[in-house]
Amino acid sequence: MTLFSCPTTVVLLFCASVLGSVSSAWATDSPAPSGNGSIPDISGISPKYLPVYSYITNGLSWAGHLDSEVFTNFAGGTKQGSEGNIVGQIGVEYDSEKAGLWKGGKFTLSLIGIYNSAIQQNYSGDIQTTSNIWAPDAVRFYDAAFRQRWTDWLNTRIGYMDVNYYFDVTANALQLINSSFGMTPTMTVNVPGTATYPYSGLGLLAGTHSEHLSSKVALFQGDPQHQTSAFERGYMALWEGGLHWGKEDNDAPKGNTDNYGRYVLKAGVWHYQQPHSDHYGLSPATSGVYAVAEGNWSLPGERQLGAFVQMGRAPQGLNPVPWHLGLGLRLGHPFAGRPDDSLSIGMARAWLHPGPVAKRLGVETTAIHNAETSYELTYVAKLTRQVSLQPDLQYIQHPNGYYPDATVGILRLHVEFS
Repeated sequence: MTLFSCPTTVVLLFCASVLGSVSSAWATDSPAPSGNGSIPDISGISPKYLPVYSYITNGLSWAGHLDSEVFTNFAGGTKQGSEGNIVGQIGVEYDSEKAGLWKGGKFTLSLIGIYNSAIQQNYSGDIQTTSNIWAPDAVRFYDAAFRQRWTDWLNTRIGYMDVNYYFDVTANALQLINSSFGMTPTMTVNVPGTATYPYSGLGLLAGTHSEHLSSKVALFQGDPQHQTSAFERGYMALWEGGLHWGKEDNDAPKGNTDNYGRYVLKAGVWHYQQPHSDHYGLSPATSGVYAVAEGNWSLPGERQLGAFVQMGRAPQGLNPVPWHLGLGLRLGHPFAGRPDDSLSIGMARAWLHPGPVAKRLGVETTAIHNAETSYELTYVAKLTRQVSLQPDLQYIQHPNGYYPDATVGILRLHVEFS
């Protein structure tokens, strides 16, 4: 019997134990923002991000989270059934300026652990991956990097990092669970070697920003999953530029260079070079572009409305996903008595090249539809300052372009430790 032979019972018991063990003192703590990149102050976000950090001693802080979920495929896909996933992450950061050493330096280090009871795609059958928690079982370092802020407008990073911390981030989509609302599948599906969750990679990044403009360029190793030397199996090079306007008084571009301003427009280009694509099923060399547009508005009753559109293109015939379109809305403070909750809806459509998809599935090319489309509705209920419960419903048309339409439900518990 596996741990998740009765996944609903497991998660409900886990919820009860966590809620019983969360200290009431947490609710009065005042953790400081991490200032660690492109992560806005949103609870219950994707498990790749750590929550706010808490002070330990001069310059040293720590943070952690645990995400547990039950995934159920109610109908369609490849088969009905349930499976469970757990992801935990713990990390520290050391700020050289706060330690009284030099200005602008910050070291980050984190460890991640992943457990799943089954292969999720064997139920839903989708190509975009229904849950951004699901990944092969592992315990590994997830982040080990150094950032130096040279001036108020120039910073560099080097080390072991997740490329999606800094590129192709859509802030208003972070609470949606489908993986396509994170990094566009024109990168993650077409390039299995992308240095992103759960396989961070070695990289070097340089970024600049002003009040209205931001730009960054980076080089990451092309195959971090198989623990090769840094660039033995190719590389991924990226550039992203951003336009920001409608700056709020409390916006601080030097601490968060990607998501400042009420309106954000970003565009990026990437190239993946892989000389040994026959090894481990890696992708041959390929390239693509992406774009993100976001807007934020204040509504009556202290509600906050965010909207986004994200697009990706990698048209080469070898790529299973030549186009991607995502769009959605996020409503903060949806009910008068729930100021910290939020409601999100989204649509993610991945167009498919029938040839590569059919070859991977072992079916005839004529059996593949031209696109897979996922519709998602999710609600994040903040139970305490550190604990959120998130029910999620997704309807997937033509999973992998081949299987019957799937209806998927997810119940996720998000616990922050800091």
